[in-house]
Amino acid sequence: MPALEIIPIKAQIQDSLELAGKYHAAFEYNDFFSPDILDQPALIDERISFYLKLNRDRSQDTLHGVFLDITVHSSDSLIRKISSKRIHQSMEIASALGVKAVIFHTNFIANFHDRVYMDNWLTSNKSYFQSLSCEYPQLQIYMENMFDLTPELFTAFGQTVRDIPNLHLCLDVAHAALSNVSVKDWITSCAPYVRHLHINDNDGVSDLHHAVGQGIINWYEFDQTLRFSQIEPSVLVETNSIEKQRLSLEFMKKQHIYPFP
Repeated sequence: MPALEIIPIKAQIQDSLELAGKYHAAFEYNDFFSPDILDQPALIDERISFYLKLNRDRSQDTLHGVFLDITVHSSDSLIRKISSKRIHQSMEIASALGVKAVIFHTNFIANFHDRVYMDNWLTSNKSYFQSLSCEYPQLQIYMENMFDLTPELFTAFGQTVRDIPNLHLCLDVAHAALSNVSVKDWITSCAPYVRHLHINDNDGVSDLHHAVGQGIINWYEFDQTLRFSQIEPSVLVETNSIEKQRLSLEFMKKQHIYPFP
């Protein structure tokens, strides 16, 4: 079965370890993307040390990188500079943890349809993340759709970096469900370039991070479309409570939702 992941809850780490053990799940760390954390090197070191002391295999774990206000395609050199600084912090933390991949967001203005802006986003992000992938060849880098209204630019990015061995896409299914395009069409469009998934549920209006099966997303169509696409990405159940993780995994296992056989 492809790698399954949950978010470790630091304050309930024994529960996280037990749930991960039951479902043979890896971790995706969500502790390190806040600017409040990144401005405190001692706190970063403390959290890295905490996870290293768990003495578990981290080779299939992933790290959610910075995304708040990160704009490497900005026309402002100072914004590009601080965005790059934050991204490098994520990469260094991931290296210290020994995880396999880091996830970043598209972060473009979704309803700004100016072709020059869109072309610049694609060119700038390809150039930046291609360079970053060479700096950190031991790490996979996944670009995640944020609140993109269509899969056009997201898929174009995947296609234009398809020959870079450690640069791929992370499809956030819940974000896709909030767009102008169906989840089925998102999967069909970008599947060849997807190596990782984020899944949770919502009401079709807001990014609520409900448990899988507790919202409006058609998970049976998701499952069928994904399996028909013949890809086997890793998948994070992106909910931030043990109970929501447990409800999600129980639903997915009972209903045979990917990645459960």
